[in-house]
Amino acid sequence: MIITADNKLIRYTGRWDINETMASSSANGNYFEFKFIGETAVIGFNIKNCKTPFPHLFISVDNGARVEAVVDRYIRVSADYGEHCVKVILKSSVERQSRWSGAVEAMVTLSEIESENFVAPDEDTRKVIEFIGDSITEGISIDTHYVNYETSDDMVYWDDSTAGYAYLTAKLLDMRPVIMGYGCLGTLSCGAGGIPPVEESYPFYSDNRPMDSTKADYIVINHGTNDRKKDKEDFKNAYYSFLKSVRKRNPDSIIISVTPYSGCLAEEIKESVNKYNEDFSDSVFYINSTGWVPKEPLHPVRESHKIIATKLSEIIKERFTEGNL
Repeated sequence: MIITADNKLIRYTGRWDINETMASSSANGNYFEFKFIGETAVIGFNIKNCKTPFPHLFISVDNGARVEAVVDRYIRVSADYGEHCVKVILKSSVERQSRWSGAVEAMVTLSEIESENFVAPDEDTRKVIEFIGDSITEGISIDTHYVNYETSDDMVYWDDSTAGYAYLTAKLLDMRPVIMGYGCLGTLSCGAGGIPPVEESYPFYSDNRPMDSTKADYIVINHGTNDRKKDKEDFKNAYYSFLKSVRKRNPDSIIISVTPYSGCLAEEIKESVNKYNEDFSDSVFYINSTGWVPKEPLHPVRESHKIIATKLSEIIKERFTEGNL
């Protein structure tokens, strides 16, 4: 039995561009799940535009340990005969490769899955939390201390979206994550791989591929790190404008603005949030994360991401869940 990428027996979480022939995403931390009955499932990917180093996946069977695999035309999952649940996560990709327009190189594109039989995944009724950020949000340079990973081509190994604060925060809150994190991206700064500034890119999967609102229950914005060298007034205006855009697409979401973990632009973001709330009688929440983790390195390491996720999830539980608003 072969099911194509648009089949309802496949459940997608995150920013997936799905059509009748394939499902594509360049946003690390997003994933898909399916259940098969049998001994083997063969997952087929379209890799015609991929460029080495290819994106990496984490594959987990029956909620077991995650195993890292490089995207390939086919990846085979084998187990004893029975019913099995498979989760495939976009772990990492090379941020400097094309990720937006033309022949997108750092893209994971599911085409089909083959097995003896399939059943629908268990219903997932958890709330949705969306993260809008940069390379820190997608888990760049988390494991640079591993001495075997020494060259720029090895970055796909030392990056890990599942160890980033966004993925971890969603896990601690027991919510489904939607992660938009691209290296170098900011309110004024273009992202690596040809991505426009966040207000322009947020409503799209990729160039000329608009996406619907995620209808997230919570939206966490963490921008400013890549704008720290820009004019501060320009930044405040751009941040204010982005808040308007996010609210327009998400009228019912709880929006939470978190300052960069390096401590930069905290006051400017506070001013932008306050002005926006006053002008539109809104209630975007502001969290100053200064001092949570060391300012250096700019990209927090694995342990620092755990600290951020713990602090952020505790604040959300205490201040923003039902009954505490």
